[in-house]
Amino acid sequence: MDISRRSFLKATVTTTGSLLVYAHIGAHANPKGRDANPMPIIEMAPNGDITFISPRSDMGQGSLTSLAQIVLDEMNADWDKLVATKEATASSADVYGDDLVTVGAISMFEGWRTYRKAGASMREGFKLAASGLWQVDVNRLTTDKSKVIDPENGKIFHYHELINSLTGLYLPNDPEYKTKEQSNLIGKPFPQLFPNKRVTGEAIYGMDIHFPGLKVAMVERCPTFGGTLKSFNSEDAMKIKGVLSVVEIYNGVAVIAEGFWAAKKGRDALIIEWDHGELKDTSSASLKQMLKRNLDEPPVDKNPEPGEAKTVLQQEGGKKLTGEFDFPLVAHVTMEPMNTTAWVTDDKCEIWSPTQSMIIAQEEVAKLLNRQTKDITFHRTLCGGGFGRRAQEDFVLEAVDASRKSGYPVKLIWTREDDMRHDYYRSCSTMKIEAKMDDDGKLLAWDADLSFINTNPYHFIPENRGTRRGNGIGLAGIDPAYNIPNRYLEFGMLDLPITVGILRGISHGYTNFSIEVMIERLAKIANRDPLELRAELLVENRRAHTVITELQKLNSENPVTEGMSRGFAFAYEGRPVIDYQYYSAHMADVRKLDDGQIKVHKIWVVADHGRIINPHGFKKQINGSIYFALSMMRSGEITVKNGQIEQGNFDDYPVSLIGEGPEKIHIKLLDNGAHPMGCGEKMQAGIQPAIANAIEKLTDEEVNGIPIKNLA
Repeated sequence: MDISRRSFLKATVTTTGSLLVYAHIGAHANPKGRDANPMPIIEMAPNGDITFISPRSDMGQGSLTSLAQIVLDEMNADWDKLVATKEATASSADVYGDDLVTVGAISMFEGWRTYRKAGASMREGFKLAASGLWQVDVNRLTTDKSKVIDPENGKIFHYHELINSLTGLYLPNDPEYKTKEQSNLIGKPFPQLFPNKRVTGEAIYGMDIHFPGLKVAMVERCPTFGGTLKSFNSEDAMKIKGVLSVVEIYNGVAVIAEGFWAAKKGRDALIIEWDHGELKDTSSASLKQMLKRNLDEPPVDKNPEPGEAKTVLQQEGGKKLTGEFDFPLVAHVTMEPMNTTAWVTDDKCEIWSPTQSMIIAQEEVAKLLNRQTKDITFHRTLCGGGFGRRAQEDFVLEAVDASRKSGYPVKLIWTREDDMRHDYYRSCSTMKIEAKMDDDGKLLAWDADLSFINTNPYHFIPENRGTRRGNGIGLAGIDPAYNIPNRYLEFGMLDLPITVGILRGISHGYTNFSIEVMIERLAKIANRDPLELRAELLVENRRAHTVITELQKLNSENPVTEGMSRGFAFAYEGRPVIDYQYYSAHMADVRKLDDGQIKVHKIWVVADHGRIINPHGFKKQINGSIYFALSMMRSGEITVKNGQIEQGNFDDYPVSLIGEGPEKIHIKLLDNGAHPMGCGEKMQAGIQPAIANAIEKLTDEEVNGIPIKNLA
């Protein structure tokens, strides 16, 4: 057992007698290569009560619960002693790792490494402390429900009785982990922690922040993409009762008032002249034309290996098929619009924000204020939904700039219309695929070309902006998992000042949609069973093949009922250098209603995301993903006119309600013990094409993108 001073874990006792345990969180996966200092993750009170401190943003996905399960399981702690959770606070960027950015459903992926180790180290630390007090060999001691036990004499120490003995010990750096069979919390279904606090209002979201003297700020931003401020007149705004100040900030004009309505009335009274920029005449139709023209331009990048797809496609014989798919801009519409509270003075900056990227936002604030990050205290609150939107830092910077310029502590509030018209949208895109089956029904060649708005200027990590890595948001998923003998991939990007970014499922939502619809069509022209074709193309990928064969079983056990139509899809994401891999297979039944609308009747999901931490939370994520996917398919279309967003609220951009979901959802989780993955965004890639494929069979009409106007 390595108990060197360079321990992964350290423990201290606070002035109140509580134990505060720190761990290095995610330094191994730090995207900037920066080694982080340890951060607090567990606080144990003198009576043994435990508070879990989460570095990850909880947006309703349940990361607080699942991460606590990992730590307390390996600690062998008493779950009933978990009495509270806290959101992490950053007084310095060096306290935490950069991977505290909560995106990509990576909380479980990263947490499995770090929180499991932290919990196991604590467990062994308690045993070391007890062995020292009892003067016995540590290897004969066991633990159970926050107790260290000496089986030979029946002696017991409760963990909290060892608090003072634990500090100063060199905690184990390479603890043994519990086996799957020994786990009593990991893998068990748990509801989200402390749900009543969300119901009663005790839980603290960004909008809940309030303290004496706090003012409200609202910002008027240029309505046109890429536009800039020319001039403004605040005379009428300042006449509004309650308006205190009007200041120009880095991206618009901020009105500071005693309350929300005064701020809004003041903002409405502003007289502003904008320079509407190069996109002032742009529309959704012209964007679509640009994307299609871009398919004919030389690619930014291409993948000519393996094989010679274009040559094979031009040869005689076989059956050739071409598909072209179009996708509009899509908005996040989080339930809680963007907001941040900031208080900037000459000697301090304190921020409260529902953000997915506390550290990055803190660093960008430091740049804005020309201060050190250690001088900026950042409190993260619970988030009322995120879906990737809160990974951007714009709403934090607005609050900070408004406070700095006005001199007031301000709570910046976005209206729903602000939120919808100044989003970081999922890029609109066009994807063209040409493919060929041979005479025996084998997939012979695949040529895919993707066109989208360049995402790298808006990447959520500033270091990736303007870099090749920043393109990944727009083109991820372009390369299918299928074993195709000849494939060719290329993409092109439009450099436009349209803010685009990550949205639940990122680009897999359109790349995998196009791929899976094409696979189903290819199976049809080759007179092949679509699942059999997929299984054949995935036979060399064990996990991928398994989810397909499991879906084949479900398909055969649940025959399509009369009047229904069934579609299938496969989805995956894998990075070969790490354990970041997930696989899922999807099946959807749809039927036509009397009024011609199409209703999604049933959805089946088979998922292999590695070891499951919390099956209850995992299934909730899938259910949420299905509703998110349906919303996007029904009405997920942000349109542009004169360079401005046309939609503003739920009346013209509705989301699916509970009663509008499928009548039945079947979920089968395959826990093969592989490295755990999250689930929050991963289902979008498979749910939508499965529904689209079912609709194509039902209507015999092609579905070449979203939204689908007659989807009930």
